[in-house]
Amino acid sequence: MDHHENIESLAEGLLQNMDGLRSALIYAPNTIGKTRLAQQLKDRSPDAVMLYNSSVEDVFTWDNERVVLKMDLESELPKIIETQGLDGAIIRNFQVFTGDRIEPTLDFTRGEISFGLHTGDDSSVDGIKISRAEESIFIWCVYYTVLSEAIDALSDRPDLRSTSVYDGLTLAVIDDPVSSMDDVRIVSVALALAELIRRAAELDLKFLITTHHALFFNVLFNSFRRNKKDRAYILQRQPVAGWALKVQPNDSPFSYHLGIIEEIGSAISENAIRRIHFNQFRALLEKTANFLGHKGGWGELLTGPDAALLTRVLNLYSHDRFADLESSEVSDEYSDALKGEFQVFLKSFRWGDAA
Repeated sequence: MDHHENIESLAEGLLQNMDGLRSALIYAPNTIGKTRLAQQLKDRSPDAVMLYNSSVEDVFTWDNERVVLKMDLESELPKIIETQGLDGAIIRNFQVFTGDRIEPTLDFTRGEISFGLHTGDDSSVDGIKISRAEESIFIWCVYYTVLSEAIDALSDRPDLRSTSVYDGLTLAVIDDPVSSMDDVRIVSVALALAELIRRAAELDLKFLITTHHALFFNVLFNSFRRNKKDRAYILQRQPVAGWALKVQPNDSPFSYHLGIIEEIGSAISENAIRRIHFNQFRALLEKTANFLGHKGGWGELLTGPDAALLTRVLNLYSHDRFADLESSEVSDEYSDALKGEFQVFLKSFRWGDAA
């Protein structure tokens, strides 16, 4: 197990561990530092890294008044899309991932994407508002399409390539691309990403994927398990010791629950509950629900008197843009809800001895 005191050291150690590998898959709950790690790798070598994280999602913002998705034309990916003429491929990929007849239209003059439902009859309509899940899929399709094009380009000899824009690319860093997606689409994204990695097997291009989603981790792990050039890790963080990167030998990061239980229990006993502990509890609930096959999701596992309140809080903190600020204090009402529901959870699922 590798230990690192800061994100810079973690990024350096991870790159060293990837020497000779094709990909590294990292599981970690929200607030552990996945986003900062991904950004650190991009900042170290901007031209060598193609990054997908929340900063890519921020390039696209929904305009309710105009019913369009606005895009920042000065950012990296939209520039590549326009110069390389990839809008048609993005549309095709979006329709493959969504499996319906919603068709995006990209307008690079206005910097807007509109969506229409084309049924082939009088019920067709333009200017529709897509769901949050469909928005996430569209943004993923932008990155996926550019990365796929880069792999195709790098597969040609340098003197035969149609563009040199990808020549310096050596690392694709992908941080949790499946937010707001349902399980079917999560599996589709994971399988498509695994296929991209296989296509790039002969290239000097490595992949780093981080996720807090157990299903996404599971699908990718099983797609890679027969290739020794792919490796899975668990990323943990302790308040004093810093980050620990541990090789994960099987297809479920569920064993990580012991560390989460211990940390939440310590925070409760020391009256030091912070936002990080809510996100850790949600990660524990997600893994438990996945492990036990609860099709209704992790919310079914909250059965105490404060279940409804805590569900709202866990959703709020999970999607908070500032959730990574682990020192953020929480109200007594939220802390009490976490304490009560955590104890009910331990008793219900017999984790009492582990705590």
